[in-house]
Amino acid sequence: MFYFLPFLKVIYYSFIKGQYQKSFVGFANYIAVLKNTYFQMACLNTLLMIAFCVPVFLAAAVLLSILYCGSGAVGNFLRKLTILPLLLPSVSVVAAFALLFGKIESPLPVYILYLWKYLGMGIVIVSSALTAVEPQLYEAARMDGAGFWQMHGRITLPLCARPIGFTAVLGVVYCFRTFRESYLYYGSNYPPDYSYTLQYYMNNQFLKLNYQSMAVSSILVTLTLAVFIALCMKRTK
Repeated sequence: MFYFLPFLKVIYYSFIKGQYQKSFVGFANYIAVLKNTYFQMACLNTLLMIAFCVPVFLAAAVLLSILYCGSGAVGNFLRKLTILPLLLPSVSVVAAFALLFGKIESPLPVYILYLWKYLGMGIVIVSSALTAVEPQLYEAARMDGAGFWQMHGRITLPLCARPIGFTAVLGVVYCFRTFRESYLYYGSNYPPDYSYTLQYYMNNQFLKLNYQSMAVSSILVTLTLAVFIALCMKRTK
């Protein structure tokens, strides 16, 4: 009701000329958006962010979850501590990052901000999956001479494949949610070219009342995420 039905109207907007000119234009809006220089740049920057941040996010979540789950009360405390960045106000966090990194000509501060803020949620999900693995499996593997990497590579990863796949999907979604922090960090609708992502493009189209362009970009992002989720589900299965 609250997601699918409004999305039908988004699809409708993608095939009309504009908000006030509701004539059907076919795929003209899609062609115009795909040829748009800013859209192409936003797609490239978004893909670069996903390609850099999500693997690091996933690897760190799995590794830290394994270390925390094996560290008793200390690990439990550290695991809870990783949730703290999600509870802090974005404005104060961004202000601290701005003081720390200054005017560095790189998207790296936003990438680090993404990892610092959302890594805790990935650790919570993977840790919950790890607690469901039978300890006897590790004991048997240890008695057979398996080392740390062998045990977790052949027991932990296969048995926790679905939660890890879900964490990867969340990692991609969190890349899109970092727009608020990125916007506060740069303080502009048009940040440096290397940090201009799809969220900036859609936000600017909204401000210009170009609903048809915003609708097209939303549909393209949704289709891309749907394909990614389908591939993750197939891989984890």
